[in-house]
Amino acid sequence: MAKRMLGIAIILLAILVPLLVFGLKTVERGEIGVKTRLFPITGKKGIAEESLNPGMWLILPFLERIDIFSGRIQKLELTAVPEQGDRTRSDSIYIQTSDGTAIYVDATLLYRVVPEGAPGLLATLGHDYRERKVRPEFIAVLKARLGELSAEAFYNVEQRIEQAEAAREEFNNRMAENGIEAVHVLIRDYQYRKEFENAIQQRKLADQLTLMNMSRATASEQASELARIEARAGAMARVEVQRGKSEAEKIKADARKYLALKKAKGVQLVETARAEGDALIEQALVGAGGQRAAALEMVEVLKGLDRIVVQSGGENGVNPLSLPQLLKLTGVDQ
Repeated sequence: MAKRMLGIAIILLAILVPLLVFGLKTVERGEIGVKTRLFPITGKKGIAEESLNPGMWLILPFLERIDIFSGRIQKLELTAVPEQGDRTRSDSIYIQTSDGTAIYVDATLLYRVVPEGAPGLLATLGHDYRERKVRPEFIAVLKARLGELSAEAFYNVEQRIEQAEAAREEFNNRMAENGIEAVHVLIRDYQYRKEFENAIQQRKLADQLTLMNMSRATASEQASELARIEARAGAMARVEVQRGKSEAEKIKADARKYLALKKAKGVQLVETARAEGDALIEQALVGAGGQRAAALEMVEVLKGLDRIVVQSGGENGVNPLSLPQLLKLTGVDQ
């Protein structure tokens, strides 16, 4: 019994050890795994429909295999500068514009393998997808889209970016079934033929000179108009100032006239009041009031006298101790 158990253990080890050694596969971070069944033992023969995420995966050695694709962004660079692109020679793209001009373009494609499209990529192109499909399709869409521009339109940055975006969208439509996606298309540089570039530059200089002359003429016209406006404004300002002075003099004259009128009226009122007061005083002095006033003035005069001689006996005698007789003497009646 023990020998049988030992034999079974040896057989299991003989199966498990190769299985673990050859069957345990790792999909690293940033990678995409695709499993292929070589024999229909664990499922349908062929490429599995679902890709494998990063991690440890167990397969049946010699019956299944895993293909690894990079899931990171990759770069395809086409440039005229040797040793900088994918080729050791000049590798720029020849573009014929809508008006028949030859332009050489340096461009870069940033792309990646889509995880869900990796099984389709393995089935259609395999691992040689870059040279077999990515490169020729990228060149084709750039020729088509950039060829819609005129030679002079390449100077317009916005138009170049717009056509580059159109090329990216067309590339994705063409590569959808292969599981490859363009992330960005960069137009880094472009060169005309020397004779055409010189002609363009001369025309640009002539256009700029024309614009400069037009700007100078416009500036001169604006300066003349500004001078006319300033002169008109100065004349209007002087008229308004003179009008303001006239109005001020008129207001001052009216004020002086008003003050003189009021002053004359005040003087008249004072004279009238004074005449009325004199009349009242005169009327008061005519009667007994006048006599009393005269007596009071006499009293005031008598205040300064130390002695006064009066007749004390006879018919006209006055008793100085008698107030009525004293008043009678001074002419002040009761």
